[in-house]
Amino acid sequence: MDYNKIDKYGYNDIINYLKSISDEKYKKFHLGIVKDTNSEILGVRLPELRKIAKEILKGDYEGFLENSGKTYYEEVMLRGLVTASVKGDFEDVKKRVDDFVPWIDNWAVNDTFCSTFKIIKNFYSEFFEHIDTYLKSENPWAVRVGLVLMMNYYLTDEYIDRVLERAENIRSDEYYVQMGKAWLLATAAAKFRDKTMNFIRTAELDDKTFYMTVQKCIDSYRVSKEDKEELRRLKSEKRIKNRE
Repeated sequence: MDYNKIDKYGYNDIINYLKSISDEKYKKFHLGIVKDTNSEILGVRLPELRKIAKEILKGDYEGFLENSGKTYYEEVMLRGLVTASVKGDFEDVKKRVDDFVPWIDNWAVNDTFCSTFKIIKNFYSEFFEHIDTYLKSENPWAVRVGLVLMMNYYLTDEYIDRVLERAENIRSDEYYVQMGKAWLLATAAAKFRDKTMNFIRTAELDDKTFYMTVQKCIDSYRVSKEDKEELRRLKSEKRIKNRE
């Protein structure tokens, strides 16, 4: 496989290679957990995709990004892995990420991209401000990108107050936004117990997000038994109140 020149023919070679290493059993498994993608799933495992992305990054990654498509789930995942790792100045990286976000249509690509985007630390404060544009988007996947990026990189002493403020301001009926918000809050509860528990007690969370947050905290081994009991009590009180 030649990654040094990825024109439309070279890109075709990558697609054919993906097909050659696909696993039908894994495809069936993945179809069961990634149900919302509009792309066809071939059945290539993530470690293999990461290996291919590393080779692309050593070669003509610009040609890859220019020619990439979204027929297959794996090619969108590859685009996300490459986008998350290409170095550059803030404006270059921001543009690549902005170009990629509209391609996302499932939680797996969304969350894998976010966890791979470690170069965000090269422009930490600038990208925190830029995340606000995702959180205000009408695209639910853009909102989830913002939530998961904050969860992965901004649960720190410097940013926790602003992260919680942003989380409270998000209103959405979209399941994957609500779950992303719950995941963020449960992770924050483990890292910033007092602030986050107080937030859960007092913030105006919609019922679904509140229940998801409580369940995420209960499922977490990093949340204390005492806090879990309080959360169960708050959940019970909310349900009683809603029935009145």
